[in-house]
Formats: sequence, C-alpha cells, structure tokens
Amino acid sequence: MIFIYAFYLYFVAGTAIAIWFCFFKVTKTDVAAERSSFGFKLIIVPGVMLLWPFVLYKLSSAKNHTK
Repeated sequence: MIFIYAFYLYFVAGTAIAIWFCFFKVTKTDVAAERSSFGFKLIIVPGVMLLWPFVLYKLSSAKNHTK
C-alpha cells in the first residue's frame, strides 16, 4: 500500500512541477524554447512529469551558474 501512496505522491508532485516548469521556467534551461508555442509546451509536459527530479536539478544548477 505504501508503494501506491508513493506513486501518487510522485505523480502529484510531477504534475505540479511540470505545469510550473513548462509554462514559466522552460526558457531558463533552453534558449530555443523562448519562442515556443503552446503546443510544444503541452508535448513536453508528460516527460517533465516523469523526470521532474532531474528538471529541478537542472534548474538549480542553472541558477548557480548565473551568479
């Protein structure tokens, strides 16, 4: 039962982070995404939902390089 709760927690966190990243922060990690369309952002949502820990790591390392 704990694995099901862990999966749900991972899914909910991934969904929230994916929406936040795809619509507000994608331009910080990829310069080519500055002029991306709404369709592109929808396409990358599932991938970000699955890989959200790596996305957060990438964003945190991008912040450290800009200082």
